[in-house]
Amino acid sequence: MFRALFLNTCVLVALTYALSLTYREWPPGGSRLPYTRLLAFTAMGAALMSFPAEIIPGVLLDLRVVPVILVTVRYGPGMGLAVAVPILLIRAWHGGAGVEPAVLALLGVLLMAALARRLGVTLQGLVSTQLRWAPVMVVPYPLPLLLLPDGAALFTQSAAPLIVFNTAGLLICTSILVGRFQALGTLQRLTRQAELDALTALPNRRRLDADLARLGTQDALLLIDIDHFKRVNDQHGHAAGDAVLREVSRCLEGQLRARDTAYRYGGEEFAVILRRIDPAFLTQVAERIRQAVESCPVQALQGRSVTVSIGAATSDGLPDVVQRADAALYEAKEGGRNRVQTHPGPPVNEHAGIGSGA
Repeated sequence: MFRALFLNTCVLVALTYALSLTYREWPPGGSRLPYTRLLAFTAMGAALMSFPAEIIPGVLLDLRVVPVILVTVRYGPGMGLAVAVPILLIRAWHGGAGVEPAVLALLGVLLMAALARRLGVTLQGLVSTQLRWAPVMVVPYPLPLLLLPDGAALFTQSAAPLIVFNTAGLLICTSILVGRFQALGTLQRLTRQAELDALTALPNRRRLDADLARLGTQDALLLIDIDHFKRVNDQHGHAAGDAVLREVSRCLEGQLRARDTAYRYGGEEFAVILRRIDPAFLTQVAERIRQAVESCPVQALQGRSVTVSIGAATSDGLPDVVQRADAALYEAKEGGRNRVQTHPGPPVNEHAGIGSGA
């Protein structure tokens, strides 16, 4: 029996590790279990029943309850039952005297796992502060053996090994899954940090490049340059310059829809991707952004504002949208600054300078 249960444990750990690799995003699927993963947990239970410890003819012991516990604690009793039912049908197909105890055992474990979840037990907790719950959820497994002829002897012989191996298997598999979740969470956090500008908290050039690669044919790009920004640094200091960059980023975000994104392009330049915008309204939207920045007072400049020049270009599914927007920005700056220039198209606004002289 010990040899068979050890083999079962090895199979369980190998399958759980393979299953953990299917989790590739954080958070891992929320509270719903995808059908493919549901089938994977069910197949895991079926595979474990292929290497049982047969203590007497028709009484098969293995670690099939572990995937049911994992699913129940992570996704709830409904999903746990969805995994348990096919496992029970497969066990019934094998037949033997242990079918009815097997049904009672798996349902008992399912109920105990559901109770533990209701009391706040999580997979993360099982490998830390809630460690004691692992054997508690496994305890119902050997109890139905008492219903068999010579049940007391079978229970005495099998209860301890069943609880020990199932508890160990549950904890090892939980550690594998939790470790995968933590790795995904850390990767996502580091990725976000790497894609954010530390000063403005806007997405940075790295994120912009990635999003530009996914531009749709109805999207547009704005390149925005703060007019005479060097003068701000020279006259008011770099701390004031940083304050200007933060204020401009705040103004930009305030003018965008939820599906649009503002970026720190580099230095005093910003970029905005406008998703699914009618080209007829592109200039109007860019002009509204220009006016919003011009009307935003900057405390570090004694309440005065700065102005921006904007170059705009529609994607049209062409690869040179950055070059076209940059060419439009160059025209706006050459034409006197504090204006919008679309590519192609006439400039908007004949102002020059930087608003109130900041």
